[in-house]
This record gives sequence, structure tokens and C-alpha cells, in this order.
Amino acid sequence: MLKLLPLTLLFLSQIAFSYEDPKKYPDLDEKFYNLSIQEPSQKVGYFVGDIIQRQIKISVKEPYKLIEESLPIVGYEKRYRGQLLGITLREVIKNQHKDYLELDLTYQIFTNNTVAKPAFITADYYRVINKNKPEDVLKIRVPGLTVAVSPIAIFGAVKVENDMSDLRGPFLIDVKKYEINIYKSLFIFGISLFVLIYIYTRFTILPGFKKIFLPIHRKFKKNKEIKIESMIRSIHNGLNLFAEASLFEKNLQDLYKKNESFKNIDQELKIFFKISNQKLFTKEKNIDEKIKNWLIEFCFHLHLCEKKLPIKSIDLKIIKI
Repeated sequence: MLKLLPLTLLFLSQIAFSYEDPKKYPDLDEKFYNLSIQEPSQKVGYFVGDIIQRQIKISVKEPYKLIEESLPIVGYEKRYRGQLLGITLREVIKNQHKDYLELDLTYQIFTNNTVAKPAFITADYYRVINKNKPEDVLKIRVPGLTVAVSPIAIFGAVKVENDMSDLRGPFLIDVKKYEINIYKSLFIFGISLFVLIYIYTRFTILPGFKKIFLPIHRKFKKNKEIKIESMIRSIHNGLNLFAEASLFEKNLQDLYKKNESFKNIDQELKIFFKISNQKLFTKEKNIDEKIKNWLIEFCFHLHLCEKKLPIKSIDLKIIKI
């Protein structure tokens, strides 16, 4: 527990500091981090709906660690002195390399004016924490970016709010990622459906599979008042039908040749024939609930062997006769 305490404190510290104003923290010494920014080549001539992309590479040295909660969040709109700047962060792609973290940031412009005007991507502040001192939190300043947004038309000629011209098309949504999600969902649904069929039906609903012992087992489960003698006769009939011959303990090998899965319950089969001999051919007629419950389980094991499905050794029940 003591070893987990520093990690717990570190985690709680990251959550606590992720929502606070980053400017109040002191700057991290430049010797503890490396920062490089790839700015867009175009700085002027942007219009409403245009995309701006920045690539930021940052690496933090020991004993400091970058707080991921302080990284840019999709949907965040840039503000300056409380006013929206009309630039929204649309996509963040994180690529963690061996020695540095790479951030591909995609911004979209949602502002316009009657004349060309500057638009700002204000500075960001990424926070780091000292692994050895969780209370030691500092910041790394990522410089802002200024571009020029141009009007769509000459002043006074067109009002953007009322312009429904076909010359300016709609902002289309990329449907490829949604199609991939649909295919993934269909695949998971198919696997889940297959598992449910396996669990609840044991393939008995599929064509070409015999269903001899499963109806017998269901009849036993449904009719609690059924007599042991009737249960034994039903199982005998099922075994004879499956083996296509009269089956006894001395010719069990004929059953195994037809389906080797029945070898897994060889001992249970021999116990069944002993029970059958005791209940049907001797004067021993007492009703034993343990034997009744055992016959129900045994019938289900016959069903699993019929379908060539595995049986756990722990599920095999051995009773004394």
C-alpha cells in the first residue's frame, strides 16, 4: 500500500490541477524540455471554413512528466479577453514516440469580416509535474499563431448571413470513419450473436444436427413428478435410437465407434446401467432424489457428447449404487 501512495498522489494532483488557470504556475526551465512547432506555410487569405494545421513536438526530461489533461481538447474555442476569436480546435492526433510526443492540431475558422482582419490562435500552456514532488507543478508556454482572414465578397455586395449561393458549398462531414465504426459494430454483433447461440442452444437450432437427448433432458427438467423408472426408459430409448441398436454395458464399444465423445462419460454410462438394472430388474423400488438429479445431469452430458462438445471433468458426477 505504501508503494502505491506516491502514484495515487500523482494521479490526484493531475486531476486537481487540470482545471486551474495554467498561467499562475511558474515556467519550466528550458533545459528540462524541447519544443518544436511546424506552422502552416500560408499566413493570409483564409476564409470561413478553412482549415489550419499545426504540428507540435514536445519532450519533457526527468524528473518531470507532462500532464495530459492540460493538452488541447477538441471543440475548444479560442478566446481573447473573454471574446470568442472564431477559431475552433477540430481534431487532435497524438503520436507518442520513444523520446517525444507529437501533436497534430487541426483548427477551423468560423469568423469573417467586411475587410481582412487578423485571427489568433492564442498561446497554450501545457503543465508538467515533478514525479518526486507531486505538489511541484510548472508550465510550458506554446507560442500562439496569427493569420489573416479575408472577406468572402466585396464590402456591401453580399451579406454572408443571407447568401445561399451555390458557389459556396456546405461543409461536408467525412463519413469514412463512421462507416468503419458501423462495420466494427456489425462484426462485434455477429460474434456476440454466435456466442449467444452457442451458450443457449448448443447449435441445436442449426440444420443437420441430431436432437435426441436434449428434448429428453428438457422433459426431465419440466416434469418434476416424473418417476425414475420412466426417466431410465427414456434414456434407454435415446441411447438405442442414437446407436441404432439395443445398447447395454457389454456393447458400449459400439456406441464409442459411432461417436468417440461418449468415451468421456464412460464411467457415468456404466453407473447408469447399474441404476437401470437395480430399478427395473430388481425389487429395489425406493425413490432416491439424488439418483433423480443425477439422471438429469447425465442426460445433459449425453446431449453434449451427441454434439461432440467438451465436458469438464469437474462436471462429471459419480455416485455410489
